[in-house]
Amino acid sequence: NLHLHNHNQHHHKHKHKHRKQRKKKKKKKTNTKKKTKEKSTGQKKNTQFNWSRTRLFDRFVVLGIFEGCIENPLARVVNVQSKPKSKWRPLPLSTVELQKLASKKLHMDSQKTMEVAEKLYQTGYISYPRTETDVFQQGTPLDSFIREQVNNPVWGEYAQTLLNGKFVYPRAGKNNDNSHPPIHPTKHATNLHGEEQKIYELVCRHFLACCSDDAKGHETVVDLKIDNEIFTAKGLMVLELNYLEIYIYEHWNDKNIPIFREGEEFYPTILEMTEGKTSPPSLLSEPELISLMDKEGIGTDATIAQHIQTIQERGYATKMNGNLFAPTTLGKALVEAYDDIGFEVITRPQLRAEMESDMKGISLGRKKKDEVV
Repeated sequence: NLHLHNHNQHHHKHKHKHRKQRKKKKKKKTNTKKKTKEKSTGQKKNTQFNWSRTRLFDRFVVLGIFEGCIENPLARVVNVQSKPKSKWRPLPLSTVELQKLASKKLHMDSQKTMEVAEKLYQTGYISYPRTETDVFQQGTPLDSFIREQVNNPVWGEYAQTLLNGKFVYPRAGKNNDNSHPPIHPTKHATNLHGEEQKIYELVCRHFLACCSDDAKGHETVVDLKIDNEIFTAKGLMVLELNYLEIYIYEHWNDKNIPIFREGEEFYPTILEMTEGKTSPPSLLSEPELISLMDKEGIGTDATIAQHIQTIQERGYATKMNGNLFAPTTLGKALVEAYDDIGFEVITRPQLRAEMESDMKGISLGRKKKDEVV
């Protein structure tokens, strides 16, 4: 990495240092850092500029560029851009998203998530939890669902602010099974505990976040040039949290950088070149597996959790370290055996996805059973 520092005579507010950790095979990156000095407090601050090329896979080429920057280290700010930036609130909650969120944020597997959600549905606390829909139909009484939450001791006050004028109609996703609405709370609950309370809280917070405005901020992007190489730093000021006030599962933090002006020049305090290597992908986590199954068309909102449970029960895969799946010897042998005898199609996702698609086509009347079978 190339790191650049300088002493700046302007007043600045906060210190920010940002490093992106990247793992790439024999990569070379250059970053710069700018160190500033606050007149009133004497505190020093660092700003890191990242090389616009990010990385190259030829050490000698990068070394040549690096030496050029060392020999001509004067940095000149060539562009300062400031613009509004938003962080979007979540889409209405589908079954797949519920399973992913519960696994990632609550460390609850998909099978247990659906068991708990079904129980909450049967007791009338949430809507039907098996749905592909991520868009609320016009006319859905969202205000009445919000009103049910105003007496909650944790998020009731926030729910009231939505009723008082901060309500924003939820974003519309692209999926609609035309059978069930997105998952949402249907009535206030006061006597829940353990896993039921966690899932109910997730559903409530997600629903209230959907009915809120996006988070608002202001982003500053600074580009500077050293020996014809461009380096970039970004700063962020969060102005309105909005949905993030209630949605504790996401964060958006200030990333403060000093004030830069176009045409400003300085010399780097530190200029570094670092080397990295690629690494093999990690084992799949349950949220990642659910995402891939959804993307490839394997299973439905009602069956994904069961498929994940089945491969464990049959000994094809096991869950390690709480949430990472690893194939067993039996699972690998099964796949390799099919591949060796020329039946690769059986082990690929396309076969299952095609079958799921055909079955859905039959249920919707677009295909006939005889032509599929």
